[in-house]
Amino acid sequence: MAIGAIKSPKEGHLVWDVPLRLFHWMLVICVFGAIGSAKAEMLEFHQHFGMAVMGLICFRLVWGVAGSQTARFSRFIRPPSAAIGVVRQIFAGKADKVAGHSALGGYAVILLLLICLVMSVSGAFSTDDVLFEGPFVSLAPALSPLAERVHAITEKLVFAVILLHLAAMAVYYFRLKKNLIPAMVTGRHINISGDSGLISRMHTFFGLIWLAGCVIGSQLPILLQPAVY
Repeated sequence: MAIGAIKSPKEGHLVWDVPLRLFHWMLVICVFGAIGSAKAEMLEFHQHFGMAVMGLICFRLVWGVAGSQTARFSRFIRPPSAAIGVVRQIFAGKADKVAGHSALGGYAVILLLLICLVMSVSGAFSTDDVLFEGPFVSLAPALSPLAERVHAITEKLVFAVILLHLAAMAVYYFRLKKNLIPAMVTGRHINISGDSGLISRMHTFFGLIWLAGCVIGSQLPILLQPAVY
């Protein structure tokens, strides 16, 4: 290859496996879909998006153990001192060359998953006593008032996390000259080494089946829910 030639995506290091990339973009769509449909008072769509978020989190919890190297929690959950070290590197303008989430990014992932899980579960236990009733309300009606308050709080937290996520990508792009978006589309990144997102075709197939099963299964409580009049 000639000096200065642009490498194709196939020449980069495989960072993210296919099921993880699909999970990422589906979560983006469902979170924004849930927020947008709530603001537009399209409660039926809001419910479907919210339950899909719950299903996606269920997928990620399992994939954090059974996925590729870069998908596993054990690979990016590090002591706080490691996260502090990443912050120091950022201030020094030094980009890491290691594949996968950094120690700081690992904490961000856990925070996002936790908030999304709490938001979706609390929504499933919420009701407005008029037009909307979450699919799990009948399991614990007394929890509905608390669930509604928690749901409202986590909605604000989701906005905060989204802004932090966008700010982090901007810092990586402008400060560290590292674009994180293409890798979550193609799965590959150049000038990166370490853990890999490489898994077998059979492993990928089962990952996709599990992802589809979680999303489809998350809709069953809504479909089996008695109509609210």
